[in-house]
Amino acid sequence: MDELLVPLKTTKSQSDPRSNAEYYPSDPKQGSFKSGHGEITSAEHALEILRCRPQKESFYSVLKYLHPNNSGSTGFDIHSQTLQASQIIHTLINDVLPDYWDVLWREHTEVNRRRRDTIILILSNVSGLSILNSRLKALITEKEASGGNQSVRDSAQAETLKNTMSLLESILEPQDVVRTIWSRLCRSSDSARRWLLWKELVTLLGNGRILSTASEADAILRKSSDSIKERSKLSDGNQTVEATLEGMLHGTDDLSPYISFVRSLKCSIKKTVVYSLLRNLATIHMGLSSDGAAFERKPRYPIGGIAALFRGFAEADEDIPKLLIDWLSSDGIVQDLRVRRAVIAALAEDLDTLKSTVTESLRTFGDKLYIKHAPVLHQEGMAENLLLLIGYAHRKIPLYVAEMARSSSYLNSISNRLAAASHRVSVLGMYLGTAMSRLVDPLEKRMNFGSEEMTSPQGQRYLSLTDIQDPLGSTYDLRRKVVKSEMNIRAIKTSAIRDNKPKEGNGKVSTGSKIISIEEVDDEPKSEDEDLPLYAKPDSDASDSDEDPTVIERNKPTAPVYIDDLISGLRDTENYDRHLLALTNASSLIRRKAAFGTEVSDNAEDITNILTGLGDKWNIEDFQELRLQGMIAVLVAQPLEMGQWFSRTYFNGDYSIQQRATILTTLGLGARELAGYGKEDMALTKSNPQRTAPFPSKQLPPKLHALYAPNDKSALPDIPGANAVHNASQTLQKSILQPMALQAADALSGPNALKVRTFSSRMEVEKRRTKPIANALAKVVADGFFFPLTGRWGMHVQG
Repeated sequence: MDELLVPLKTTKSQSDPRSNAEYYPSDPKQGSFKSGHGEITSAEHALEILRCRPQKESFYSVLKYLHPNNSGSTGFDIHSQTLQASQIIHTLINDVLPDYWDVLWREHTEVNRRRRDTIILILSNVSGLSILNSRLKALITEKEASGGNQSVRDSAQAETLKNTMSLLESILEPQDVVRTIWSRLCRSSDSARRWLLWKELVTLLGNGRILSTASEADAILRKSSDSIKERSKLSDGNQTVEATLEGMLHGTDDLSPYISFVRSLKCSIKKTVVYSLLRNLATIHMGLSSDGAAFERKPRYPIGGIAALFRGFAEADEDIPKLLIDWLSSDGIVQDLRVRRAVIAALAEDLDTLKSTVTESLRTFGDKLYIKHAPVLHQEGMAENLLLLIGYAHRKIPLYVAEMARSSSYLNSISNRLAAASHRVSVLGMYLGTAMSRLVDPLEKRMNFGSEEMTSPQGQRYLSLTDIQDPLGSTYDLRRKVVKSEMNIRAIKTSAIRDNKPKEGNGKVSTGSKIISIEEVDDEPKSEDEDLPLYAKPDSDASDSDEDPTVIERNKPTAPVYIDDLISGLRDTENYDRHLLALTNASSLIRRKAAFGTEVSDNAEDITNILTGLGDKWNIEDFQELRLQGMIAVLVAQPLEMGQWFSRTYFNGDYSIQQRATILTTLGLGARELAGYGKEDMALTKSNPQRTAPFPSKQLPPKLHALYAPNDKSALPDIPGANAVHNASQTLQKSILQPMALQAADALSGPNALKVRTFSSRMEVEKRRTKPIANALAKVVADGFFFPLTGRWGMHVQG
């Protein structure tokens, strides 16, 4: 009998499987997983959650698990640069962050700031930068392939590109990002693998891969959106590399990463970077000091550290000595003498470089044109450099200095200097002649001009430059600050106030008036609380002002990041906050998702069904406009399918006259946006076809911007009727003023008999002729809008 019994169906227990599941798919077609109460146990578990479009709780749990500070307890380090870590970073950048980064960036709360910092910390490694660069290239290729069409897919691609650029800027914003990555690489025991990863990082930053990609992306963004006025920080390659290199200088004593980074720089930016680095080193280490301290033989400043740094650069890269020699004769002349001492100390280690530098400096110093036309400040700096160089040359190769003192080039230089019309210029020749004579001549034959300038303090300083010798130090000296600016300024203020106080013991009273500076001084003793760190104020919450704490809703809904969440929020008419968030973000989310995945195409009919039949239960402000914008966004995202659906629904659906009018409005405005008239509709009506977050820019408030920039079209929509007047004036200008201007220009060019007409060949005419472009819009509008409407209208009329 058992063979005759066949089971027709099998039923399981009615218990909810979600209670024991760690995460489960909310929609089988979409395959998204929601986090339960279980904790993440391994990196494979975290990767599986990220691959399944996690909900917010699951995503935030993964971020907490991947935080580098938790690597000790979890046993997994995201900065280990393993295959599993790279897979997690790749999934995070390509699949998850396009949904969450925009929400985290726009909502300025303390919780979101910590989450953004966690994401930046997770991606601050070689794998993160490399994958972000590849992601940017892919987005640029997609944007260029679209051809800049006025479609929601194009705007969604621009929004995704802008968010990726924002993420990359946030990662590279700290100056010490390269030093931090290098310190993490040093934890690895495999030296060969560590240097391979370092070379990859140097190629990305120093060789300009990330900078070129970011510049191209920034150009595309500014071209596609009129609201983006300022250039991205990453598009300025010189500034980015300078900031990166300066951050590296406060690191370890190992010069190898610095040298490899500088060697990888392109020749076009290497000069700018080296010059800027020298200038900034002078500002950081030697900014608050007296002028006389530059002539100290044993300085308290990191001259040896700077010399060691550039000596390492010069030994590894043959272009660096040439750049340093050019710097000494151009920009370096007006820089701090201590920085020039460091550069000369670095160059003096190579005898051939030292000889060529002395010869070139002496030739320039004695040139007649240079003496006559160069600024005196430059000539004084050249004299200081030459005296320092001669001192080093005399200690290392004294025979070379003795021969140079009797050469014709040296004697002509001194003669040209002494014959100069300016006394300050001729005195420099006296300094050089006297210093050279002290080095090579015996005591009884030394040169003596017998002038007061030679015995003055300034003259003694110049003559003492030949005795200065700065030994090479260590780059560790660069981390030591000479003076603390706050303490120095406080001491200066205190001494100034003390000097301004009148002396009590003096009987004489000054009758003249004296202007003194009045400053506020805090005489109270320093409190112990001043040493405590200051924390930012918590975000203000309007609900905290409620007298009854039991009615405060702490679990507030957030903006949807998936289309499933949007549909659930639109259907949840009992929860006002969630329903309002879904309706407000419907248009922007649909446009952003149109070019990312298949969420919009799979759920297009469900969204339009909900939006078309949606009622205003809560009397929401601008309800009709928000609903209309969502319907237009779906129509523009899928014009062919949704155009036929709206046409069919208008004639066959069970809707009211108001809802049918909304459908016709959606079809009309959607077709105009596809044709490229979306901006005109935005100005003439209250609907906004591209409802996105405004890009930050330095602009005046709307009223002042409209007053001071009347020609700017972005200010016109805020003024009633301004856009219509602007369009009318432009039309009159094109129809009346331009023909008159062309006729006047033609009359000024002479009579027609004197004008020569050039005949072009047929090949040149064909080259200049624009090729016809296929009208893809006509097919979409015909099959999706015109024929469905006219066909069904004809059927109803005949019926």
